[in-house]
Amino acid sequence: MASSTPIKKVCLIGANGTVGSVITKEIVKAGCFDMSVLRRSNSSSLSPAGVTEIPISPALGLEELTKALAGQDAVVAAFPLKDVSEHLRLAEAAFNAGVLRYIPADYGSCDAASPQAQHHLKLYRDKTAVRVKCEELADKAAADPTGASPFTWTSIICGHFFDYGLRSGLLHFDIDTERAQILDAGDIKASASTLRRVGESVVRVLQRQEATRNRAVYVQSFCPTQLEILASLERATGNKWHTQHLDSNAFLDRETKRLAAGDHEAVEEIVFVLGTVDADWTRKDGYAMELLGLEDENLDEVICEVLAAHKAKA
Repeated sequence: MASSTPIKKVCLIGANGTVGSVITKEIVKAGCFDMSVLRRSNSSSLSPAGVTEIPISPALGLEELTKALAGQDAVVAAFPLKDVSEHLRLAEAAFNAGVLRYIPADYGSCDAASPQAQHHLKLYRDKTAVRVKCEELADKAAADPTGASPFTWTSIICGHFFDYGLRSGLLHFDIDTERAQILDAGDIKASASTLRRVGESVVRVLQRQEATRNRAVYVQSFCPTQLEILASLERATGNKWHTQHLDSNAFLDRETKRLAAGDHEAVEEIVFVLGTVDADWTRKDGYAMELLGLEDENLDEVICEVLAAHKAKA
């Protein structure tokens, strides 16, 4: 398949997850793709409406994956990197199956290529390993004179999942108690994306395959400081929030030691810090908002949406 051939058939794995369900919704909403999802045989989740289901064994073996992906133009990974070998096999299967574009499960909360991120968490070392694998496969495809595989890749890096992180408390803004934990002075800008923006970005990458081939693209909904988020929350609630300022280095050191001691809940806390102090995509060479035809969302409007949804569920 020539690289200029439009992507039509898209297969996603992880369609029922936090990120995957929204990506699925946006791909279906775009109305220009034939979508299918890989569904493990031991999964009790129902596949979303409007998509074709491709059953597969839980082991995600290379040969079975290759057969399952045959005929697909693009493959999107949207399941957690609990076992990096699964993600490496999926990329290789996409290559073997003749898939044109592979989108790995990069997404949030910070750039896996960051030395600080790699130092603190295996998660980001694993994400980097998958990206390196994609680069190797793309180089192999480009060097093959027969053109047997048209494989290319795009990593989408979006910062913190803002709406999800705000609802869940992962961003350390507690909606119920109206309390916030602010790192340092709270004046560091950090790119963050709503789940909707992540899904939109996947669609735009698939629609702009030449401009996005074999590269990482950095996207956002906005790039606020913690103090700007706090001010927006106070405007939306009409109340003054209680704040606690934390030293980011001390916080990161404490959580790193907690993780080393075997407490894996520290992972989310480390991700919170890294995605807050090292995630200003507007400074990145790969900042791709204009390239993808995307514009920033309105912070106040998004926060009001989150608060309204939270109130409705209360």
